[in-house]
Amino acid sequence: MKRAYAIAAIAVGASWATTAWADPPQLKGSYGFTGVAACLTAPGGTPPAPPTTPGTAYTNAGFNGSLQPIDPGTSFTRTYSVEGIRTFDGHGNGWVKGTVVVVLGRPTPGPTGLPSFPPSASSADFKFRFTYVVSGDGSWTATMVPNSYSENIVAGPRTGQTATVDAIPPVSGMISDDGKTLIAAHLAPVVETHSFSNGDVWPEICNRSRVFIKLQDSDNDHDGDDNNGNGHDH
Repeated sequence: MKRAYAIAAIAVGASWATTAWADPPQLKGSYGFTGVAACLTAPGGTPPAPPTTPGTAYTNAGFNGSLQPIDPGTSFTRTYSVEGIRTFDGHGNGWVKGTVVVVLGRPTPGPTGLPSFPPSASSADFKFRFTYVVSGDGSWTATMVPNSYSENIVAGPRTGQTATVDAIPPVSGMISDDGKTLIAAHLAPVVETHSFSNGDVWPEICNRSRVFIKLQDSDNDHDGDDNNGNGHDH
């Protein structure tokens, strides 16, 4: 009898594995999301003198091999919350749109040289395109299409400016059993570059986490512009 049960269990397990491999979870439609994030920014700037060409980072901007700011005296952190919509086309491509609210600390240990600014808050609307893959175990990974990110700042000291990010690092997560809930986060620290229309260039490392819920009738394009990737998630 035990032998019969063991054989039956093996057969069921093999059947499940075959089904999972042959029919992996799918992602299609629009998901609303919220999330939080924090960034360590390393703009550099003192010394040396400011760059002569706007849009060029200071020579001491960025991070060393231990992921520490090269110029810690001008580094700072910002935290933010985000809400938006991420749309999957069912064929490995998608777009994101959303709004972010930011709280920005001043450079540490304080305003000495450049950059120099007081603490502030701000908000912005943003969008970008991405590609994604879904695995048979219910996991998924999305990667931003390079240079597709754009941002319009609508409140705070930079109101009226625009910004870009060269490449937000990939996010990875899991799909719920019914496909209606997703989670995702970065799995490794990666340097990205935030560039502003006034010429500021900020290398930074961010952590981000997101929770997504499937929207009603989300397999359809409601606003008519999604097929062009005109959406926005930071």
